[in-house]
Amino acid sequence: MFFVSVAPTAKADVALNQCNGLDNVGGQAIECHYVITNNIDGPDRSSTVTLTECHGAANDPPTLTCTTSTTSSADVVTSVTQCNGSGNGGGGTVLCTVDVVNNIVGTETPTAATVNQCNDAGTGGGTEPTILCDPFPATTSGATVTQCNSSGNGGGGTVRVQCSVDSDSTTAAALTVTVNQCVGSGNGGGATVTCRTGITNVITGPGPGPGPSPTPTPSPTTTDGGGGGGPPDEDTDNPNDSSTNQVTQVPEGGAETGGGSTNGFENGTMMLLGLVLMMAAVPTYVLRRRAGNDA
Repeated sequence: MFFVSVAPTAKADVALNQCNGLDNVGGQAIECHYVITNNIDGPDRSSTVTLTECHGAANDPPTLTCTTSTTSSADVVTSVTQCNGSGNGGGGTVLCTVDVVNNIVGTETPTAATVNQCNDAGTGGGTEPTILCDPFPATTSGATVTQCNSSGNGGGGTVRVQCSVDSDSTTAAALTVTVNQCVGSGNGGGATVTCRTGITNVITGPGPGPGPSPTPTPSPTTTDGGGGGGPPDEDTDNPNDSSTNQVTQVPEGGAETGGGSTNGFENGTMMLLGLVLMMAAVPTYVLRRRAGNDA
């Protein structure tokens, strides 16, 4: 008989890529929104992702056609890349957001997410300010969030690049999620770029371990002749039961307590001795009477 060993399937991180290189004809709109929930509890991992994607005419919401899809996985999402190189036609609009919640069972303390955004953006003319970004300046290399760089450079209206990262966004050593979006987008004349990212890490302490085992109660042991280990008879528990709680009063001058059985034995012995003496005296008495009569 042969046994085949099969190695367990390794966990694979999920990288999301959507809405890249789209709607680059003038006057088009593109919107993409990711909502991601990751869960980590020791070796157990899972994620749920909801994507909403919309396409239509720029600055005309009723024309947008949107689709929403939700997927679940036994792995976690570690990166999001979306809306890069999109909406580059004249007058195009780009609107993209990412919201991530990481539920982690552990004890670590999350740290603030780092940001690199709105660099080399909003150039090409137009009324200043052409960008409105928070935080800014933000030039961290290898940042948690990289967005809106080299975008909105075709000239046009004021504040045409608006990008932000939620101020309470964090990262955790147990799970680092990176976002790269809206880079190289909205570069047609009069195009706008609006993008936002939020990352929240919820750390929950591990649950309590198993409590101490209860101490076993020893079973009662009955020895030969004991017979007293069982429960008492119900009658003995009733203090008002006259049949089991009578006290015999001994008159003054009576026999000492506990002496009744000894006195009875002594009286019987004396009676038996007297009877023997009487029987022994009868023949003597008869002989004397006869001797007197003969005389």
